[in-house]
Amino acid sequence: MIQNIVNTLGGGSGVDTFELVDQLVEIQSAPQTERLDTKEELLNTQLSDYGILRSALGELETSLIKLSSTDSFNAKAVDFPDTNLLIPTKIESDAVAGNYQISVGNLAKSQSLSSGVFTETSDAVGTGTLTFRFGNWSDGLGDESATSVFDVNADKTGGTITIDETNNSLSGLRDAINNADIGVQASIINDGTGYRLLITGPEGANNELEIVVEEDGAATNNDASDLSRFAFNTGGSQLSQEQGGENAELTINGLAVTRESNVIDDVIEGLDFTIQNESATEVVSMTITEDKALAKQTVTEFVEAYNSFLDTVGKLTGYDDEIEDYGSLRTDPLAKNLISRLRGLIGSGIPGVEDGFTALTNVGIRTNRDGTIELNTQDFNKAFDENFDLVKTLFTPRYTSDSALIQAVNYNKNSTPGSYDVVITADAGKGYLTGSALAGPPASFDSTGKDYSFEISVDGTASGTITLTADTVFTPEEMAAELQSQINNDSALIAADETVSVEWDTDHFVMTSDSFGDSSTVSINVEGADLAELGIGTASTTTTGNNVAGTIDGVQGFGSGNVLLPDLDSDATGLSMIVAAGATTGTLSFSRGFGDEMNRVIDDFLKGSGLIRQRETSIRERISEVEDDRDILELRTEAYRARLQSQFIAMDQIVQSLQNTGSFLDGINDRLPFTAKK
Repeated sequence: MIQNIVNTLGGGSGVDTFELVDQLVEIQSAPQTERLDTKEELLNTQLSDYGILRSALGELETSLIKLSSTDSFNAKAVDFPDTNLLIPTKIESDAVAGNYQISVGNLAKSQSLSSGVFTETSDAVGTGTLTFRFGNWSDGLGDESATSVFDVNADKTGGTITIDETNNSLSGLRDAINNADIGVQASIINDGTGYRLLITGPEGANNELEIVVEEDGAATNNDASDLSRFAFNTGGSQLSQEQGGENAELTINGLAVTRESNVIDDVIEGLDFTIQNESATEVVSMTITEDKALAKQTVTEFVEAYNSFLDTVGKLTGYDDEIEDYGSLRTDPLAKNLISRLRGLIGSGIPGVEDGFTALTNVGIRTNRDGTIELNTQDFNKAFDENFDLVKTLFTPRYTSDSALIQAVNYNKNSTPGSYDVVITADAGKGYLTGSALAGPPASFDSTGKDYSFEISVDGTASGTITLTADTVFTPEEMAAELQSQINNDSALIAADETVSVEWDTDHFVMTSDSFGDSSTVSINVEGADLAELGIGTASTTTTGNNVAGTIDGVQGFGSGNVLLPDLDSDATGLSMIVAAGATTGTLSFSRGFGDEMNRVIDDFLKGSGLIRQRETSIRERISEVEDDRDILELRTEAYRARLQSQFIAMDQIVQSLQNTGSFLDGINDRLPFTAKK
C-alpha cells in the first residue's frame, strides 16, 4: 500500500511530493518533538542528579552517626606497664578516669573431677540422666561423710543431660555434656593407664559441681557401675576431685575484692582485664584518661563532610563551572528546601540545651558567606580542653533527671526535646506466692523419704515436675536456696526465660517472680504428698504483680512492668523511663544534641518513604507521561501525514487530468474539419 502511495505521489505533477510530505510533517512536529526531548532529558538528568544528591547526603549522614554517638565523646585510654600479672582487654566509654593500683593474691580456679579408667573411648557408660548443679562443697569433697555439705548456688542455672542408646559411650557422654551448654566442660584424657573423663566446672568457689545420677535400672549413686560411676553428691561420689574451685582475690587501691573468674569485667567500671598470675609483692599501676582526640577527629570529619556535601549539591542547584551551565535542580524546590533546613540547623541553637554550649559557634565552628563552615582552631581547642562536658552535651543526646529513681533509657524520632514533670502514682510490683506460716518455726527440713515434688507456673509458663534433693537435711535458708535452684533449673522455665527468687521470711517461704507487671505471677499447680510440710502448695496465696503508673506533664502514661511510657499523642512520645520502687516525682530533661537533630532532618529525606524517594517517583511518573505524549504526537503526526498524502494524491489526479486534456487539445486545429490542413 505504501509503495502504491509512493508510485502515485508525483505521478501527475512531476513534483517529488513524497519528500515534500516528509518535510511538511517534520516541520509541523519538530517543535513538539523538541519540547518533549528537552523535557525528557531534563527529567532524566534530575533523576540522575537526585541519585548524586542521595549519595552525598548518605556520606554526610555517616559522619553524623559518629557525631551523635556518645562513644565518640566518651572514649577512654588506659596506660599500664609491661607486666605478666594482668592484661587489660577492653575499655569502654563509661570507664571512670583515674589512677588504679592492682595486686593479685590468688587466681580463680575451676573444680575438676575425674572418672575411673576406661579401656576405650567407645566403652559403654550406661543409660539414664545426669543432673548438674552449681554450689560449694564445704570440705571440697562430694561424699556422704558428715562433714560434706553442698551449698547450692541458687543464682546459677544447671541442667540435665540424657544418655541413651544413641550416645551410650565415654565419648558420647563427653559430647552430651559439652553440647548441653551449661558451662561445664568435659574431655577425655589418656593418663597412661587408660581413658578417663575429666569434668571441669566454671571458675570460682561457688561454682563447684553436684552431679546426681538417675539410671535406667536399679543402680543408685552408691553403685560403682554403669552411669552411677559419674555421680558426685552427698548420696555417693564415684568421681575423684582433682582440684577444688577457688575465687580470684585482688586488691584495687587497697580494697580487697573477690571474683569467681579471672576475667574481671565489673570491678573498675568500663575496664575489663584478665588476671594471668598471682604475686605477693607486685602491684600494677594503671591510669585511665579521657581520649579527646577521637572526639576532635569526629567533629573535624563532620566539618569536612558538610562542606563536601555543599560542594556537590551546589553544582546540582547552582552554576557548575565544569560544564559551564546550571544544574538540573536549580529550580527544584525540594533540593532547595533540604539545603535551607541544614543551613538553618548549622546556625541555630540546639533544642533542649538551655545553657552552656547551645550552638556550634560555642566550639569555634563558623559559617562562611558561601554557606561552608570552618573551625577556629584556637576556640575549638579551648572548648575541648576547658569545657569538654559542655561539648558532649552540644553534640550528643542527653537525659537528665533530678530523681535517682526515675531514669530515661530511650527515645525515638518523634520525641520532642525539653523538660517533663513526672509524677508516679503507683510502683511496679512483682507477682509472688506466700506460703503458710509454720509453727515453731522448724529449725530444719528433712527430705528423707518425703515427696517434696511439685509443678509450678511462673508468669503463665508451667514447669515440669520439680523434685527436691532426697535424703538431705536443710535449714530454712538452705531449703529456700534448694527451691530456687530446682525451679530455675526446670527446662520449660529456662526456655521461656522465667526465673524466681525464693526467701525464708521468719516462718514461711515467699516465691517471687523476677519480672514486673500485671502478667507476673507464681502459683503451685501440682503438689507432692508431703509438700505441705513446707507451707507451700496449691492452696498458697498468689499475688499478681502490677505495672507502674504515673503522669508526664499531667498526661496519664502507660505502664509496662517497671517502665513508664508517655501518651502517644504527647510531646514526650517515644521516651521510656525505668521507675524504681519509692519514686514519687521528678523532672526529666531531654535533648537530642546537634548530631541527632541534623540526622533526623536527613532521615526525612533519605528514608525509604522519604521526600527524595517521593520526588524520584514523581519524576519517573513525569518521564512516563512524556512517553505517553510521544505516542499521542506520533498518532497525530501519522494522521497529518495521511491527510497530506490524500491531498497530494488528489492534486496529482487533477494535474494528470489537466495534462490529458492538454494532450487532447494539442493540434486540435489540424484535426478539425474546417481547420485541418489538406
